[in-house]
Amino acid sequence: MSNDYPPAPWVLRGQMYFSVWMVPLARLQVRVDPAFELVTVAGRACVAACFVDYQEGSVLTYGELFGSVSVKPRGSHRYGMTATQMWVDSEPSLRGGRALWGMPKEMARFELDHHPPGGGFAGACWDPRGRELARVRFEPLAALPRSVRIPLVLPNLQVLHGRVHAPRAPIRFSPRLLRGADWSIPEDSPLASLGIAGARPWMSCQVRDFEWNLPAATPVD
Repeated sequence: MSNDYPPAPWVLRGQMYFSVWMVPLARLQVRVDPAFELVTVAGRACVAACFVDYQEGSVLTYGELFGSVSVKPRGSHRYGMTATQMWVDSEPSLRGGRALWGMPKEMARFELDHHPPGGGFAGACWDPRGRELARVRFEPLAALPRSVRIPLVLPNLQVLHGRVHAPRAPIRFSPRLLRGADWSIPEDSPLASLGIAGARPWMSCQVRDFEWNLPAATPVD
């Protein structure tokens, strides 16, 4: 262990459940790092919210919730998403995520259920004061066989030590579409600044049985 968190690379395994919205710019109240400018299409920004369960086989096992918005580094033609809020229930993950990748992690408490009645997934998250941050319920729709594995380099962009960084290692997973994405985001939750409270997602998906060997952050040229 280094500085009380695992050094990079981090071996990560588990389940990820996310929804995507196209949010009118007028509804966005979130501030992004000055290194970025928002990316919009027809006056709308792409916004994502996601629950993650890092499971056995990972360097750390913990729950995670984050929200992100579409951006590009100023003066660049590289497009991606930057996490504007993130919560975990592991202090080593919090410290490592901030130090190694510039992730804006805070502590929280989670309830994650991969087998609720009817199948799918149910998740909820509260901050240390007991304020609810978000809860969601998904139902399964359609999936490729688990043996089909897709490699994908996530379009995450974060600022670390004053420079924009991006992951270079692909995450490998079996995709599954979800339906019935019933998100509940209280008005006083920081995620409400993304303009998604009460809005129906454009799409939802499970990044099923993912495997990710995440190296140290790489600066974007």
